[in-house]
Amino acid sequence: MKIHFKNPQKGSTIICALATILIISLIGANVLLNCATRYNTSSKQVKAWKEALYAAESGGDIGFNEVRRLCSSPANAFSGWTSPAPSPIPTPGIGPTPFVVTSYYKTGYTFGQSNSLTTSVTVDNFYKDPLSDTDCYRIRAKGTAKVFGIPRVGMDDRMDGSTRGDSWLRRIDFNYDHFFATYGYGDGLVGPSPTPVAVPYPQITRRVELIAVPISAFTGALRVENAFNGPGSAGVVDSYDSKNGAYTFVANNPASPYYADSRNGDVSVGTASFTEGGPIYGNVTSGGGTVSYSGTTISGTIDNSVPFVLPPLVKPTYPSGYVSSGGGSPTINPAQAMPSSGNPNFYVYTGSLSSLTINSAAGANTEVTVVVNGDLGKVKIADYVKARIYFTGNMSVKANDLVNNNVDGTSPYISRAGQMQLYGVSPTGGSTQTIDISAPGNVYATIYAPDANITLTGNPDWFGAIVANSFSGNGNTGFHYDKEIAYIKGIAVDYQLASYIEDVR
Repeated sequence: MKIHFKNPQKGSTIICALATILIISLIGANVLLNCATRYNTSSKQVKAWKEALYAAESGGDIGFNEVRRLCSSPANAFSGWTSPAPSPIPTPGIGPTPFVVTSYYKTGYTFGQSNSLTTSVTVDNFYKDPLSDTDCYRIRAKGTAKVFGIPRVGMDDRMDGSTRGDSWLRRIDFNYDHFFATYGYGDGLVGPSPTPVAVPYPQITRRVELIAVPISAFTGALRVENAFNGPGSAGVVDSYDSKNGAYTFVANNPASPYYADSRNGDVSVGTASFTEGGPIYGNVTSGGGTVSYSGTTISGTIDNSVPFVLPPLVKPTYPSGYVSSGGGSPTINPAQAMPSSGNPNFYVYTGSLSSLTINSAAGANTEVTVVVNGDLGKVKIADYVKARIYFTGNMSVKANDLVNNNVDGTSPYISRAGQMQLYGVSPTGGSTQTIDISAPGNVYATIYAPDANITLTGNPDWFGAIVANSFSGNGNTGFHYDKEIAYIKGIAVDYQLASYIEDVR
């Protein structure tokens, strides 16, 4: 009989296998734990990286809105901001001298989940636009996002005078603000020297810079937000360049040396309401219209998908040293040719004017600003006078009641039409102004009245540019856009962004 004995080593083999499985499980769990921790840390940092840019761009939007408010509501612009800003600004200012740089600063904007995002904004007028004589603005915004999770990047976190660790490359500040430690305020002009500044919590900061430039009131021949009806059936819309002298019709003469200057009589209509009488030598745009070449004469391109809305026009801020009077029929004899900040050629009338006469200062080039709180009647400006006239009421005159004695092509003010600038201040309550120009005579002027209905009747010719709520020209009225108006010193009616960059330091 054969006897079998049980192998005593079988139990120890099972124990070894279990121990091996346990060790491998511990290793795997540790690897998974580290991977999950690093993944969570990295994902939170990536999230904060993106949110920091969102916060910076939000600050840029805040600053840009305040700059735009300088046109729409200047009295309320930068209300509650600190001026001057604590960070440095260009000194002296870039642009025509004298030029004083003004800066504004705003912080304390906190938002996001658990208020994890903050932004601060600095705005300064670093440059004066020579065309509109209006400031351009630099908007610098810093966005900060809290970094949640383990305060580390897993690599070199040193930051001193000669070493830049991984946290600096990724702009993660665990203990100190890397930007201030390296650049101070960042412009290298004035302010404290770069020095480590402690941060209250781990964070990521990103910075953006935007440049806001003014939009001129006059960007084309005829620009109306609503209905356009013109020119007259026997009239014409064309253009000329006053640097070549007085206007001559050459839009149908390719042999003329001024032919290229005659076909820029562009018409822009913000709605679909467009009716054409005579020929238009220029481009035509509408907001949903059916404008075509069929049955009409339009020399340029046609685009029926360009709607727009004109911003309202507010009265300018009264400077110190302005002269105030009642209404009537005043004659202005300026004491100085060019205005100064201490004693500007700035006049305010509290009532309507039946007529207004503006003389030059001893025959020198003279700039005058007038505000009429009421209706505006006849206007006469002498040679060498550049007048900006604001009025809050209506106007109803004959074309020869608007007398502009300047001469085209005379330096430094090339455009005769650009010397008489009429500005219809937007009424409150949603009402509209009325501006009626009738025969006889011609008009050399520019007019910006975004809430006015302008009507030309009879046979007057208008030399200049018009911006209005609506325009109607019947009979044989004509309109001749002076290309030099694009270069006159008018006013800024809004701002637009000219550049956007991220400061990657």
